[in-house]
Parts: sequence; C-alpha cells; structure tokens
Amino acid sequence: MQLNLQEMRRQDVPLHTEVAAVLRHQIKSGALPQGTRLPALRNLTESLGVARMTIIQAMNTLADEGLIERHSGRGTFVRKVPAPNRYKLQMHADISQLYAMVSQLEVAVECQNSGSEYVKIDGTDFRIIKRTHLKDKKPFCYVELRLSAAKFEKAPYRFLSEIVITVLEELEVVVASAKQKITISYADFQLANALQIPVNSAVFRVAREFFDQNGNLIYSALLAYPGDLLELEIDFTVPDKRVDYTL
Repeated sequence: MQLNLQEMRRQDVPLHTEVAAVLRHQIKSGALPQGTRLPALRNLTESLGVARMTIIQAMNTLADEGLIERHSGRGTFVRKVPAPNRYKLQMHADISQLYAMVSQLEVAVECQNSGSEYVKIDGTDFRIIKRTHLKDKKPFCYVELRLSAAKFEKAPYRFLSEIVITVLEELEVVVASAKQKITISYADFQLANALQIPVNSAVFRVAREFFDQNGNLIYSALLAYPGDLLELEIDFTVPDKRVDYTL
C-alpha cells in the first residue's frame, strides 16, 4: 500500500522522527519481534513516499538506540529488546453491559473487504473482515475482526454492514464467556491512514474475544479509536449496607 507520510505527519515533527517512532513502538511492543528483517531501504521509501535520506536517518536513530542491527549483504534486523512491564488492572462485568455499551454507538459501517478471506483457527474456518466505523461521516474506529464462518453464514449481509456483537445478540448466539482488553497505544502507518489522523497519535486499542460453551472461539476483534474521540465512563453500583432492625 502506497502511503503519503507527508500528509500523515504531526506538525513540526521531522519525517525521520516519525518513521523512527513508529518502528520503535512496533519493536518495543513486540509487533516486530527479535530477528525480524526490516524491509529494504528502497521498499520503505516507496511504500511511505519519503526520501531515501529520511529512512537512513530513522535507521541511524534506531541503531544508536540499540533496537536494530545491520549486517552487510543480509539486511537490517530487530535486536532483542526487553518487553515493557504493564500493570494489569482487572474488572468483572456482565456481558449484557458490553451489549448495552455498544448499542449506544450509532455508527455507519464501511467495509474494506468482502469478508471472503478465510483463516483457520484450531481447525475452524473464520471469516476475516476489515472495516471502518464512521460518525458524522468521519472515521471513528478501525476494526479487524475474525468471525466463525458458520456464524457468518447465518446473516452475511448484516455482519458486513452492522455492529457484529449486536447481530450475534439478536441472532441469539450463545456466548458462554468473553474477555476484553483496552490499552492506550499509538497510530502506526496503517491506523493513521485508516483513521485519517497524524501518525503516532494516541489511540485506544481494544482486543475482544467471545467463546462458546466448549471454550471455542466464536469471534475476535481488534478495534482502534482515536484518543481524542472516546471516553470510557463507568458508574459503580454501591450496595446498600444499611441494616433494618425493624421487627
């Protein structure tokens, strides 16, 4: 995919700094694991639409930080980097609360593919669907999801044009367990292009999975929201501990 990093950059941030920042995030997050060979210089300049010197400066920065190593005649590779320690805060909620939260989102769905692409997970076929959710005709969320092919065939048009978990609920698909993880991250080249925001902008990343009674995956999704477009507000229910001593 041809990108135009000039149009995606943050104001007053040099291009080579933007390139280095995206690659740094990918390396430190594990998206580019140790030993990964980075694309050739020519490929990066063509795919990002930047000058050769921009890529060289970015690579020099990463090499100085000890994140990559160059081998003459072989290419540039990711070095071993300690993973950052994340502190996990856990909450438990009824899945009906997730359905209720999602039902508040009035969005238009714009699919980037037809849902015809398949992947096998533990021997089961899953449809791969890539889409953008729009509010006021502007990108609000980018989604890459995998849905059990058997479930997809129950309502293919609806799954391509509506919020998936709402359709699952209305079709009365039994979900025995579910989990969701939210992290604050950054917009890499792909996300910046999809959400029409500057590269390296803050984003909320949501990883969601639904399972059936046998622990088999039904649906999984990776969602990304621009950091300045979403708030997560939680109202806590406090139990009434007053004691009625009246007989």
